[in-house]
Amino acid sequence: MANAADKTAVMTENLHDMGLDDRLTAECLELVRQKRYAELERLLKSYRQTLLDSVHKYNDRIDCLDYFTYKLKNGGM
Repeated sequence: MANAADKTAVMTENLHDMGLDDRLTAECLELVRQKRYAELERLLKSYRQTLLDSVHKYNDRIDCLDYFTYKLKNGGM
């Protein structure tokens, strides 16, 4: 766990916890350093959408799995 007094370390840990790779983490930290918050927000919103797309993709797969097992249980296969 990062030292709370070291803001860069805390931000780095948080960005990694979000799943950002080293390149994107460095880019975010540089945008913070340069106080380019609008660009940082756009980058993070884009990453959030990428995560949501993954959630939706896997949710669809779970739905298909559930339907398949339902059909197997009920003799529909």
